[in-house]
Amino acid sequence: MKKIFNDIFILCLIGLTNSCNSQDLNYSLDTKFGEFKYSLTDTNSVKDLLRVCEKEIPEICKELNVDYDSSVTIEIYPNQEKYNNSIINPDLKNSPAISGNNRIQLVSPLSPLEAESKIGAINYPDRMYFLIHEYVHILMGKLENPPPLCIDEGIASYYSSRSFYLDMATRYVKQINYIPSIEQLIANYNKIPAPDLFSFLLIDYIVQNQGKEKLADIIRQSNYIKQFNDKWIEYVKNKYY
Repeated sequence: MKKIFNDIFILCLIGLTNSCNSQDLNYSLDTKFGEFKYSLTDTNSVKDLLRVCEKEIPEICKELNVDYDSSVTIEIYPNQEKYNNSIINPDLKNSPAISGNNRIQLVSPLSPLEAESKIGAINYPDRMYFLIHEYVHILMGKLENPPPLCIDEGIASYYSSRSFYLDMATRYVKQINYIPSIEQLIANYNKIPAPDLFSFLLIDYIVQNQGKEKLADIIRQSNYIKQFNDKWIEYVKNKYY
């Protein structure tokens, strides 16, 4: 995947309350993952998105010990302009996807993204996983006590774009020349350079060394993850420096 993930996925989980207008989405499809709302041009895209959901979401839910929810609304806008005009947070216009309040909004995977004018095109299969990223955020938000942003973002990135972030780590961690502690990631996420990248690396480290079964504990007990701090920092130093 292209660098777009590093630039904009850190923006894609925010508690949102703004109203939006989806009158252009005249078609709908009820599924066990939620209701898809879309335009005629995305009839086949929605089928492809649903296939990706069928492939990925049940396994994710099993590993995190959560349930998917048919009450989620998934809005697929035919182009960036219509997405921008209907976005649930106007401050995040020109993003590719956003979630909040049990809703997910996406720019159609058939349509160019505003960000692609700077970083190049993102292929169709990778665009499918924007939905998985946002759906994981929705799952985290349904917990009685949602986890800190670094855990939320790290897990969403792990399930939606692992190969991308591993590549970014190889390219950029050494250039950043800074490894935040787990406590810093939890308490000062937005003040850390490339927080989404380090959040991903933390989750990837946990999975590799403790197994995916630990993720269900981590999302419910954020302090649980702090015990891995020294080993995680050493891991990043040894692997990327």
